[in-house]
Amino acid sequence: MTGGCHCGAVRITVPGPPAQILQCNCALCRKTGWIGGYWHPEQVELSAAADVLTAYVSGDRTVTVWHCKICGSTSHWTPRTAPPGRMGVNMRIFDRIDWRHVPVQHVDGASL
Repeated sequence: MTGGCHCGAVRITVPGPPAQILQCNCALCRKTGWIGGYWHPEQVELSAAADVLTAYVSGDRTVTVWHCKICGSTSHWTPRTAPPGRMGVNMRIFDRIDWRHVPVQHVDGASL
């Protein structure tokens, strides 16, 4: 399954839809439009020029959230202090038809 940012400068390929998708209501997820699918980092193939991605470190410093410098789309996050065996990819970069059948779990991150 391959998706990309709005302008196409960032492309991400994963082996297929995740078992579930998490939709969180914390400030970061709400403001970036994040709906997360999660894979082991070795399963995620990222294609982007080094100067195309820009990073934002989350307030709790657990993840680095990556955005395209050209169009601003949030593409993925990589762990900082979060467990290293999990990488988040914004499901909105993929065609909805590829993941519409995957259950979405709502997470109350705003209350944490």
